[in-house]
Amino acid sequence: MRLGCPFIDYGPFSKLAKLSRKYGKIFKSYAFGYPIVSVSGVDNVKSLLKNEFQTDAKGIGTFMLGKHNIGSIFGEDMLLYENDAEKHGVLRRLVGSAMTPAAIGAAIPSIQDAARLQIDEMLKTKSPIKMEDVFQSYTLDIAWKQILGLDLKEEDVPNFHTAVKDWTAGLMSPLLLMPIKIPGLMRFTKVGRARKYLGTKIEEKIDKLERDGPDSSTLSKLYFATDDDGSTKLTRDQVIHNALLLIFAGTETSASTLTCASLFLALHPDVWERVRAEQNDIRSRYGDDFNQEVLNESVYLDAVIKETLRLQPPEMGELRAVKNTVVVDGNQVPKGWCVLFNVKQTHYNDPSTYEEDGSHMDHRKGFRPERWMSESTKPMEWMPFGEGRRRCIGERLAMTEMKIFLAIFARKVAKYELVNNIDQSLAVQWQTDTTLARPAGGVECTLVSA
Repeated sequence: MRLGCPFIDYGPFSKLAKLSRKYGKIFKSYAFGYPIVSVSGVDNVKSLLKNEFQTDAKGIGTFMLGKHNIGSIFGEDMLLYENDAEKHGVLRRLVGSAMTPAAIGAAIPSIQDAARLQIDEMLKTKSPIKMEDVFQSYTLDIAWKQILGLDLKEEDVPNFHTAVKDWTAGLMSPLLLMPIKIPGLMRFTKVGRARKYLGTKIEEKIDKLERDGPDSSTLSKLYFATDDDGSTKLTRDQVIHNALLLIFAGTETSASTLTCASLFLALHPDVWERVRAEQNDIRSRYGDDFNQEVLNESVYLDAVIKETLRLQPPEMGELRAVKNTVVVDGNQVPKGWCVLFNVKQTHYNDPSTYEEDGSHMDHRKGFRPERWMSESTKPMEWMPFGEGRRRCIGERLAMTEMKIFLAIFARKVAKYELVNNIDQSLAVQWQTDTTLARPAGGVECTLVSA
C-alpha cells in the first residue's frame, strides 16, 4: 500500500484526485485525524462490500464523521447510517417503496410541471442565465412540491429554498466535525435554524397526512409504507430523517449533475443537436407529455447524463469504517481505519475507456455519449450512485428529474451559448468551496427559443 500525504482543502477530499493519479488504486492518507485508505476499481469495492453487515463487529460499516453535531443536523435514523443487516433491510424496503418505478411514474407529472415552469421563466429573460441557479431552483421546487408535498404560499417558497441551501451548505462545514457538541447548534447557527425549519415543515405535513390520509407526495409514501404483513412501518423520526436524505440527494446531487451536463452540452454543439433531434422525433410520436415509456425512448439523452456522471461524478466517494482488519487486493486495512470508495479514480482507470494521455476524462476530448450506445464501447466501471446494498436509493428519482428537464429544454431551446466562452486551450475551472462538482461561474448562458 502506498502512503500519500494529507488532503485538506475546501471540500475535504478535493485533493484526492491528484493523489490517486500519483499513488494508484490503493493508498493511505489522513483527514480530520482519521487514517483513510482510498480504494478504486469496481472489483476492489465489491470485495470490500462483501464484508459489510457482518456480525460480531466484523467487516466494515458506515459511520458518521462528527456524529455529535452532524447527527442533529442530518439525522441519525436515516438509511445511510443503519449498520444492523436486518434493520437496514427493513428500512431499505420501506424507504424504497417510495422509489419504485410505479411511485416515480406517479411523480412524473409534478416533475414535468416544475421543469416547464423553470424553462418558461428562462425564456422570458433577455439577460444571460446562470444555469446553476436554474437547476437549484428546479430541484428545490421538486423537493417541496413532490418529495414533501407541501402547500407553500408564493411568498414562502424563497424561505424554503433558502433553508435547504443553508442546511446543505452547513452540512459541509468542518466545524461540525468537532468531537464535542457545539453549544447552541440548533438555535444560534444558520444550519441549525435551517434544519429546525425543515423539520417543522415535515412534521406539519405528517400531521396533515394523519388527519387527511395519503396523497401523491413521496413523504406520504414514506409515512404510510408497511411491510408485507402490515406489522412494520417507519417511526416518525425515520420518516423525517429519510425525507431529509431524499431532499439532499434530490437537490444537491441532481443540480450538480445538471449544471455539469449543461456545460458539456454547450462545449459540444454537435451533441446538443443530436439531443434536440432525438427529442423532436419523440415529441412527434408521443406528444408533449412524459411518462416512463417516453423517457425510455430517450436513449441518447440517457447516454448524455451517464457520460456526464462518468466524467464528473457529483461526489468523490463513500466512506466506510473498518470494524475488523480486511484485505483488499493484497493490502491489509487495519481495524479502526476508514476506507473511501474512490468513484472518480474508478472511472479514470476503467480499461474500456482508458487513454494513456488522460484524454478519456478530458471534458472536451473525452465527452462522448455515443460510447454508451454500444456494448463494445460501453464503460465497464461506472459507480456514481455507489455499489452494494447501500447504492443510492434515490437513483431512479434523480435520473427521472434530470432526463425530464433536459428533454423539455431540448424541445424548447434552439440554441444556447456560454457567455464566457472557454478557450479551447484552457482547462475547465471548478468551484473550490463545495464538496460536489460545480463549474466555476455557474455556467452562464444566453438562450434562443425554438
